[in-house]
Amino acid sequence: MSAEYLAVLITALVAAGSAGSWLATKLLERITDRVRYLNNRVDEQEEKLSELEMQLSKLPVEYVLKADFIREIQEMQENFRQINNKLDKLIEKILANSG
Repeated sequence: MSAEYLAVLITALVAAGSAGSWLATKLLERITDRVRYLNNRVDEQEEKLSELEMQLSKLPVEYVLKADFIREIQEMQENFRQINNKLDKLIEKILANSG
């Protein structure tokens, strides 16, 4: 083997090693980017899940059954009728005493 062939062989080995190193670096970068992307997605999903849990925890406090709502409205109407009747009686007494 002559020195020229040896130089070409060493150059080819260095180039192959360099190309392999470059390829490995690119693969690692892609894998790292993919892992980072997946981590971000998991974080986003965790935030959405936390938001949903907060909404669910508020649900019993904020949610009212339709029947309960109607019953409360009817109670308020009855209270207003009683107040109206008392006001009518009061006005009748005031008018009877002034006349």
